[in-house]
Amino acid sequence: MISIRQEVREEIVKRLLNELEYYEAVIAKFEKKYKCSLDELEKKIEREGVPIDNHEIWEDSIEWRNAVEEVEKLKKLIEELK
Repeated sequence: MISIRQEVREEIVKRLLNELEYYEAVIAKFEKKYKCSLDELEKKIEREGVPIDNHEIWEDSIEWRNAVEEVEKLKKLIEELK
């Protein structure tokens, strides 16, 4: 196990919390825009497809999925460092 000084650990946690806040804001933006959860949006895309002339919903779903995955990773890292 690597030993990290307490002040360094606190600074890392602080930065990770800032990053977590950013990704949570991304998620909130898409929840507000689509008025549903990511899972519901992905099911809608599976059911209805993506309009040929507008891929925004597909691109948003990718960005949203990435944000959700980052939140999960960051929460685990923060928990490990606390």
